[in-house]
Amino acid sequence: MSTTHPKLIGILVEQTPRAMVAMLIVSAVYFGAFVKFIPLYILVVWFLFQIALAGYRIHNANTFKEYLARKASEKIRRTELLFIMSNVFQAAMWTVASVLAMIYAPQPFELVTFVMVIGIITAAALSMSSLYKAYLIFFFSMIIPQVLILIYYGEHQHYSLIGFVLIYIPATILLSKAIHDGRLSSIEAHCDLEKSVRELHNLSMIDNLTGIYNRRYFFEISKNIISTASREGEKVSLIMLDIDYFKKVNDSYGHQAGDFILECLVKEIEKLIRKSDVFARIGGEEFTVLLNNTALDGARTIAEKIRMAVENKVFTYNDISIEITISIGLAELATADMYIEDLYKKADKALYISKESGRNRVSS
Repeated sequence: MSTTHPKLIGILVEQTPRAMVAMLIVSAVYFGAFVKFIPLYILVVWFLFQIALAGYRIHNANTFKEYLARKASEKIRRTELLFIMSNVFQAAMWTVASVLAMIYAPQPFELVTFVMVIGIITAAALSMSSLYKAYLIFFFSMIIPQVLILIYYGEHQHYSLIGFVLIYIPATILLSKAIHDGRLSSIEAHCDLEKSVRELHNLSMIDNLTGIYNRRYFFEISKNIISTASREGEKVSLIMLDIDYFKKVNDSYGHQAGDFILECLVKEIEKLIRKSDVFARIGGEEFTVLLNNTALDGARTIAEKIRMAVENKVFTYNDISIEITISIGLAELATADMYIEDLYKKADKALYISKESGRNRVSS
């Protein structure tokens, strides 16, 4: 599995087309500089290899992009290895370019290829540092042949350039590491910010204890559902339910037991409603379920299933068996100009009737 952050790979993907255009421009400059010395057919073959490499690198970037979207970690790792191999090939092509200059061009044209290679390495620090290990392999694959060529010539100016390289190597490595670390820090900071925003968003809509919607978000989302239902003539019903004598549970077994009952109750109800239904904790032991595209008869059937499931369920807390019942009130969207607040009041009145009629029942 790749250990590189996906967003770092994403930066590499974005920069690859520009980097390949820059490489082809430098290759064209090399072609123009040495066309008088190196046989034309050799230069043409070398340049065609550079074009093929650029094409492959763009294909490699697109492959990265596809696998990132699919989160295919193993395939991303393999694509990363192919990316490194293509960099080694690129370094080999520039080593060939330097050797061709040695063979065919007079001195001091070997210095021209040296300057080109140094320029490519430096520019690559910007485009490739996102994959730091890959850049290091590319860096040393490019620089070591140049040092050997300078040693081969062995003149004063060549040894002077070797001294420059000894300073250049750590400076460039530190630069690329700083670019990599800066990008990674920026990505991590952005991810932390996104996480904080998500957490704040969840706090604004989710009940901390039960994990279902809270009162504020219930009314917010219900407005949109009812507006759409009124416009399209669809049925909407509301279930209001309340745990009977819940205060006795808290008084007898403690508030932790009460919290346990609330959590278990939510799980039981979630088994009997649809994912499209809006299930929320309104407050304390009171819950509501907005049933979209459901008439009152359908809501009654669901409510009875919920009531019976809770009545027949034995909740076990710390080896203590606790039995509870619930009272339920129902209301249906009656007119096109009805609001969620109106529907809520109707269901609340029906819930009151259930409680006044002996509890553990459904009323509408």
